[in-house]
Amino acid sequence: MRFYEFDTDHHDYYALIAADTPEEAKRIYQNEIDDAIDDLMPHEVSLDKAAEILLEADDLADFHDELVQKEKQALKGEDDARTIVIDSNLL
Repeated sequence: MRFYEFDTDHHDYYALIAADTPEEAKRIYQNEIDDAIDDLMPHEVSLDKAAEILLEADDLADFHDELVQKEKQALKGEDDARTIVIDSNLL
C-alpha cells in the first residue's frame, strides 16, 4: 500500500489516498471525492509523511463513524482501498 496526495495547487479538493498504484488513487479520487475530468496528478508520499498529515488535522473524531465503516467494507472485501478526506483549511 502506498500513499498519494492530491494537493490544492493542482486539484479542487485536497486528498490523501492509500492505494496500490497512482492509477488506482486517481480512480478513487474521481469516484469518491471529485469526478474531475482534468489530468489528475497525485504525488506519492511516505508512510511517515502520511502519518504527519493525518496528525496535523485538527480533529479526526468527526470522521470516526465514516472511517470505521470504510474499514469494515475493506475487511469484507467490498472496498479495495481506504480514502480519508481532510478539508485543506484544517491543515
